[in-house]
Amino acid sequence: MASSERTRRAMKRSAINPVSAKRRGQLAERAATRREVFARSETCEAGINEYCSRVPTDVHEIKTRARGGSITDPDNCLALCRGCHRFITDHPAWSLEHGYVVHAWAGPADMAAAQRAREFWRMGIEVVQVDVEEDHN
Repeated sequence: MASSERTRRAMKRSAINPVSAKRRGQLAERAATRREVFARSETCEAGINEYCSRVPTDVHEIKTRARGGSITDPDNCLALCRGCHRFITDHPAWSLEHGYVVHAWAGPADMAAAQRAREFWRMGIEVVQVDVEEDHN
């Protein structure tokens, strides 16, 4: 056997799995979550007038994975049309103010406040954030 053939055989490797078993399980769970989110809402849950097509096509995470959110928790997901999803992604300050995204440190109370902000915005009620300073005297 020639040296080059030994080298070629030694370099032969098996194919790399494109998706690990763990990730495959997460994707299956995500697919179930998507079905649940779309089943609960027949129309876009944002309804941003100039952008909304009313037909939900995307699932948006209120607390993103990068911020510690779950992609498999239906309570962290909204059914959105592509136009509203793009607007929310492109306008983070507006999205934060109106409850479509939350900070990484957001807890259950913050998620509830974000839900109220979304509901008020959809009803046309202006929400004013008030910072309350505690009196330490």
